[in-house]
Amino acid sequence: MSEATIIIRADGPILHVINNNPSSKNSLSAGFIDGFTELLESIEPSLDKGRVIILSGAEGFFCSGGNLDGLKQRSESDYAHRRSNVDKINKMILLMRSCPLPIIAAVEGGAAGAGVGLALSCDMIFAAEETFFMAAYVKIGITPDGGMTPFMAEAIPRWLFAQMVFTGDKMPVQRLYQMGVVNEITAKNAAVSSAIKMAERLAKGPSQALAMGKALISSARLSPLGVQLEEEAHIVATALGSKDAREGINAFLEKRTPNFS
Repeated sequence: MSEATIIIRADGPILHVINNNPSSKNSLSAGFIDGFTELLESIEPSLDKGRVIILSGAEGFFCSGGNLDGLKQRSESDYAHRRSNVDKINKMILLMRSCPLPIIAAVEGGAAGAGVGLALSCDMIFAAEETFFMAAYVKIGITPDGGMTPFMAEAIPRWLFAQMVFTGDKMPVQRLYQMGVVNEITAKNAAVSSAIKMAERLAKGPSQALAMGKALISSARLSPLGVQLEEEAHIVATALGSKDAREGINAFLEKRTPNFS
């Protein structure tokens, strides 16, 4: 992994992934994409139980999206080369959604372009009060990528999404919070510390149930009702037979705090 553009810190159950490219407001570099993809591919549910990933950007800004110098170079190349970087980003996003570990975005400063898709690919978003989200693509004559269209279309009304895509204007975090896109607005420079508190809480929970719950959330948006109900039934029956379920039920009946292994 490239330490120049990605920093991965392991602190107990928390894996803190930092997009470290501050000279370009943490635009998506090949080093970050490859490094985060490699980390996600290495996750083993049986070995990484109880772990939580926090994703943030270095020096007070989450991610400014695609690097303009790289976009300029690709704009002058053939279709296959123009598409290659987007395919790498898509692979990373698919791995984020299939990862059994909860992923929390800690957003400071702002998220623009593919940075918005990166934040929305996470399971929860903690954002500082001055943060903005911006679908900046139209300002340079291109269209959204990085998962912005499926995730934002799921999150906000079509008319507001159209305004973001057509104008490229900044969307203040307060408005997205009101719609439930952002889980918590924090004080400036407090997004990471707030995300850590949530990560510590999740790390104490039943890791199998969290992983299965994440899978159900992901499938619910696309599955027909009957298919989703069948998946719910299969997963809850599986979870009910687990050690965590037995511990959780006994703890509730005994009026004590569960100790999930």
